Amino acid sequence: MASKKKFSVQSLNNQKVFLYVVLAGLLGFLAFYMLVYQKLEEKTSTLHSENVNLRARVEELKEVYDNMEGYKLMIDAMDKDIHEKLSIFPADVREEDALVIAVDTLNKAYVKYTTINIGDKEDVYEIPAETVKTAGLNDYDDKILVQKRSVSYVNNTDYINLKTLVETVLEYGGVKKINNIIYSKNDGDSESDSFLTGTIEVTDFVAEGTGAEYTAPDLKDYEAGLYDLFGIVKNPNR
Repeated sequence: MASKKKFSVQSLNNQKVFLYVVLAGLLGFLAFYMLVYQKLEEKTSTLHSENVNLRARVEELKEVYDNMEGYKLMIDAMDKDIHEKLSIFPADVREEDALVIAVDTLNKAYVKYTTINIGDKEDVYEIPAETVKTAGLNDYDDKILVQKRSVSYVNNTDYINLKTLVETVLEYGGVKKINNIIYSKNDGDSESDSFLTGTIEVTDFVAEGTGAEYTAPDLKDYEAGLYDLFGIVKNPNR
């Protein structure tokens, strides 16, 4: 007859102790994972993302460094170009500058001015001082303001001398532009009826903030009374 195994309390207690030990180990591992490993994993992920960004930034800086000489040449060329473009603009435009065109044309053509209408200056474009300083342009540390001023010259002349008037204005270069030329011919038998009557509108451009100083035109002959802007001047060479 087979013998029955006796139930051992001591064996049960040993099993419970082992189970408690295993359970405590699992709980400890879970706590370690939650409190330490998971945070380390999150930190590792963050560092990885930062490293990717830093690597991309390093590549950008390396590209800039490798092309530094080329960039310097481009900056120098653009700086020179800006200076050259701004240097053609006078610092201001005044009534004398409107009169000098009339004097110059009288010196070269038959013309009789009936009205010279000088307009007010108007703002065309402004570069804020902050932009100028950020650009680091040498010689410029304030805002740059480009303005225009239009003058209408109403006069009597003929076709050949009208061409001379236009050529005289164009000789001033880019700082003076002809906006409009409107003329009509007087039909009749008298000498005055053979003239063209009309208007040339000329616009001056100036730039403030470039450090340039205003230079007044030479009007000594006009101031001495040698020119009558509103009378036909007979040029013996014509």
